[in-house]
Amino acid sequence: MEKPRKLLFLIATLYQGGGERVVSELSLNFPSEVETTILLYERKVSYPFKGRLLDLGVPLSLNFFLRGFYFLVRFFKFKEVLKKEQPDYVVSFGNSGNMMNILANPKAIVRIDLPIGESNKGFWGFLYKVFAKFFLRRAKMVMCVSKFAAEEAVERFGVPRGKVRVVYNPVDINKIQRLSQEPLQAPLEEIFEHPVVITMGRITKQKGQQYLFRAFKSIKESIPDAKLVILGSGELQNDLSRLAKDLRIEHDVHFLGWQKNPFSFLARSRVFVLSSLWEGLPDVLLEAMACGLPVISSDCRSGPREILAPATDSNKTAEDMEIAEYGILVPVAQEELLSKAMMLVLTDTNFAYELGKKAKKRAEDFRVDKIIKQWNFLFGDIDRI
Repeated sequence: MEKPRKLLFLIATLYQGGGERVVSELSLNFPSEVETTILLYERKVSYPFKGRLLDLGVPLSLNFFLRGFYFLVRFFKFKEVLKKEQPDYVVSFGNSGNMMNILANPKAIVRIDLPIGESNKGFWGFLYKVFAKFFLRRAKMVMCVSKFAAEEAVERFGVPRGKVRVVYNPVDINKIQRLSQEPLQAPLEEIFEHPVVITMGRITKQKGQQYLFRAFKSIKESIPDAKLVILGSGELQNDLSRLAKDLRIEHDVHFLGWQKNPFSFLARSRVFVLSSLWEGLPDVLLEAMACGLPVISSDCRSGPREILAPATDSNKTAEDMEIAEYGILVPVAQEELLSKAMMLVLTDTNFAYELGKKAKKRAEDFRVDKIIKQWNFLFGDIDRI
């Protein structure tokens, strides 16, 4: 019997987040031919997983000076793990993980979850872009979450096209649809007796929720009983709470935090809105679509257009409200057009129903069993990668 392939995932945590959910889904669904080890920076876990769990005991830090020092400590600990575990493959997620993997491992497989040029800001983001320019091509394989990110890796960062693969994020459709049927507790259920606009994700600058709040303010003028539900948490929650008060919508905005089962909330809502300034391939959009929910998204780089308008050029950006094949796209940071799209879905029942049906059909393309097949190189000879 052939010896199982040893796969090591390198990621900061398994606590919330899109990349974290991808590692969770992959570990749960890989066949027995793959022996999975998940190596974390620190042991923070909210997603289920299958396989061994190790941690380096060195968390990420927002402190400017500690950030570089902690990276070096993690790097040398990571090299020790590689020496001990001798994995056949190491797949890394996130900037620091990709840097460590490339520098320590000649057969590094790196996962690009966000377009490098769009998502990296400030001093450390600048350093990562410099690193990517000179070192990303050294990876054995660069797995990109979108076509846009893949083209960027080739055209802007010099990665040979033969090393680049586009592999979309997997979605466990059966689990989502099963969990969406679970009941809500009475106090929360009352919110969904009203027309609910829902969004989900970390409350950060990237997600652009302030534009959604201002667009929702306009909605309230025509639909007074509308509610806005935010699933997730983050460093800007207090700022958004103040904005809600300034806009006088605080009694209709509900911060429900991170939910173990967000799908029962999604299934009871009228429309899902993603207002992000940048993305990779937004899992939350796919999860809402799997629940049969009509979706509206900013046409940010990258992912939403590839999901909602796959027949169009991934480099195209919406200049007005665009009713795409599987949802609605609006320009980034355009609250008036976002409000217009929300109003259309909330007031045109037949249109919303048809859009929800199409969204649910499109989500099927991202079924976990279909995406797992794109990882079939794990079952072959690594030297053929």
